[in-house]
Amino acid sequence: MASMLCKCGERLSNTLCPNDIEYWVYSDITMDKICQNATIPTVSFTPETDGLLDKNDYEVWRCPKCKRLYVFEDGEKAKYVYQLESE
Repeated sequence: MASMLCKCGERLSNTLCPNDIEYWVYSDITMDKICQNATIPTVSFTPETDGLLDKNDYEVWRCPKCKRLYVFEDGEKAKYVYQLESE
C-alpha cells in the first residue's frame, strides 16, 4: 500500500481497499490473452497466485480534486502524468 502527494496538494493513497484512486489498465491485446483461458483469473494480492493484478499493463492513480492522472509502469515512480485540459 502506498500514498503520494498530488501536484495540486491532495494526498492520494491506495491504503483502503476498495478505493477510488487506483485503476488497473489492460490493453486490448492483454485482455484478449486473459480471456483466451477457460476462466478469467481472480484479483489477487499474493505473489504466489496468478491473478488479474499481475497481468495489467499500467496502474493509474486519479486525483479526485484536480482529475490529474499518474500512470505507473513497473515501478514506484509515475512514468507519465496527465493534467485535465477542460471538462
